[in-house]
Amino acid sequence: MVLDRYGDYVVIFDAGRDPVPVFTAHGTWVGPADNPDAITRLIDIHERVNGGDA
Repeated sequence: MVLDRYGDYVVIFDAGRDPVPVFTAHGTWVGPADNPDAITRLIDIHERVNGGDA
């Protein structure tokens, strides 16, 4: 398991799973990215819906 930062977001990579959990740096659940390639798309959607940065 590996934690990684994407600006104001934290993601958790687990070699045994495709979905990647995404949280804000403050711990708010953003949702699961279907795969690592979908992380930035999920973050973009979260910022549009919630009005900007985490």
